[in-house]
Amino acid sequence: MRRCTVFIVMCCFMFVGFCQAAPPQKIKWDDLLPELSAEAGPMSRLTDEELEFVEWIMYLRATLPAEVDPINQELYDEMNKALPELKAKGFDVDVLIEQKKIRAKMVNKNLDGKRVELSGYLLPLDFSGKSVSEFLLVPYIGACIHTPPPPPNQIVHAISKTPTPYDADDFFRPVSVFGKMKVQSLSKNLYLTDGTSDIDIGYAISVEKIEDFTP
Repeated sequence: MRRCTVFIVMCCFMFVGFCQAAPPQKIKWDDLLPELSAEAGPMSRLTDEELEFVEWIMYLRATLPAEVDPINQELYDEMNKALPELKAKGFDVDVLIEQKKIRAKMVNKNLDGKRVELSGYLLPLDFSGKSVSEFLLVPYIGACIHTPPPPPNQIVHAISKTPTPYDADDFFRPVSVFGKMKVQSLSKNLYLTDGTSDIDIGYAISVEKIEDFTP
């Protein structure tokens, strides 16, 4: 009986060790997006060309000032011509813009608590010193600094107990981050050259290891 008990205990330790040693799940940025049904994503039935056009009109609608600027008159004309045509086909651009804002904050809850490997670009939250332990992982160069920030579900807040060497001149260093992912909505204040900006974030990762990678 005792031998059986010892054997069971050893098996339990071996199983725990195996689970801990299991490699992290390698994910891509698209995996951070929630899966949407056809009903939730009406534009899924469009061709690539049609989708590009609808998104272009959505962009114009969201960015052009309400008061017409003569310099951009052609853009206003293109938008005003397309809006009723798209609505007649069942695409209300104003509704689509609001839906896009909602989807930008949606996350993939299946990743919560998973050990993952995700590659992206390191944007430090603390620019002092020669190492960094808290940073944002973003999908492309320039995000949050030179361009508008990505949606919250495309930004990961990373914290590492072991600071990683970092050269302040090496902005947006490409790295692979290994660690435990957490679905967590938060906001971080990012210091920029011309002021500060609040960045909305959809994920956090407790960093176990950081490696350089070639995009």
